[in-house]
Parts: sequence; C-alpha cells; structure tokens
Amino acid sequence: MVAGMAIGYKPDEFALYGAALEKRGARFEEGLALMKALWTGDGVTFRGRYFTVEDARIEPKPLTKPHPPVWIGGWGDLALQRAALLGAAWLPGPTADLTRLLDSKRKILAHRAEAGLPAPTEWPLTRELVIADTAREARELADRHLMLAYGQEYGGTWQHPFIDAATAADLDRLAPNRFLIGTPDRVIRDLRPFVESYGMTHLIVRLFTPGMPHHRVMRQLELLAQEVMPAFR
Repeated sequence: MVAGMAIGYKPDEFALYGAALEKRGARFEEGLALMKALWTGDGVTFRGRYFTVEDARIEPKPLTKPHPPVWIGGWGDLALQRAALLGAAWLPGPTADLTRLLDSKRKILAHRAEAGLPAPTEWPLTRELVIADTAREARELADRHLMLAYGQEYGGTWQHPFIDAATAADLDRLAPNRFLIGTPDRVIRDLRPFVESYGMTHLIVRLFTPGMPHHRVMRQLELLAQEVMPAFR
C-alpha cells in the first residue's frame, strides 16, 4: 500500500467535518506525525495542538516497515517543502503542465539536498486520460465527460492557483502538456516527455468522469493494458 495525501482545499469539505480551513497545513503535519507514530509503535501518547491520544495503538500494524510510503500532494512552496521533507515522494495533480512539473521537481530536489536527504526514487504522476480507438471518439468523450468535470470543479467559487474558469472550459488550451487524449499511439507519444524529461515512474489516471458509460471505461482499460503499457516496459 502507498498512502497518498494532501492538505485539502475545498471549503465545503472542511465545513462538513467542522474543521477550519485555516492552519490546515499545520494540522496535516501533526496528524501525519501521529499516524507514523501509531504505525510504528505501541502505547503511543501524543499531545499536540490538534490531536491528543493516551497509550494508543492500532492493529494490525502495516506490512511495510517501518510504515507504508507516504506520497504528498500540493502546489505551493510550503506544500512542496512538506512533500520533500515529510514524504517519500511528491504526488502532483493533473492540472500542472510539464514546465511547472519540472520547476517543482527542482524545488523538491533542492529541499531534499538541503536537508541531507537523498533524491526520491519514485516520481508518481496523475494525468487526465481519455483513450479510444479513434481520435474523433476520444475528443468527443473528452468534450462530453471530462470537460463537464472541469467545468464543475474550476468554474465554481474555488480559485485554482494556475487554472482559471476560462481555461478550464477550453480543452484546446487546457490539454497540451497536461492531458492524454486520443488513440493509443497518440497517448504513447504524449506520455513520453513525462517519462523522459520528468522521470515519471508511476502513472495514475481516472477513467470515469461524470456520465462516462461503463463500456467506455472498460475499453479504455483494455487499450491501456494492451497497447500503451507495453510501450513503456
């Protein structure tokens, strides 16, 4: 198991749990420290600003020792520093283009080097992907389903740090150097720079966006497994 996590950003989600959006970074760091303590020890007593436990333990203990790898997401300077110093890898979302990924990777490496830590061995990456037997079919699916998701996500009240509502509504502006949309050959071609320039070791995609028919999801899995994956082995 790999534990992927980030501090969160949606006000409605924080309100649902009665948690303040402010100081979420500090709360995240304290919670992660407590989680690691419980993964690795017994009789844990922890008194923090946000969490307090007395003589606590969890069972069963993780199979991976000392604990599962932690991949941490986020874009801001503090988030990148947090990922570099507290995580085994940085887990960026699909909204960053290749240029931003490379710049952020340099910052991650600099933070690690300054702290006397080795460079990460894993560089996971999340990308939006719509793959189909023809380019026209892939484009139609992306327009109909992926862009619906982006309109709902980034066309609302929350302001993305580098994607505005107009960009989120325009696939031709949004996709280059970010998304993987097309036939297997096109996806392979567009994926190579992330492998060769960025050093991607894991690709995480979502194939089900609002309204995507189940048979389309299954066909995407087939095309990925049979045609795209062999190109990178």
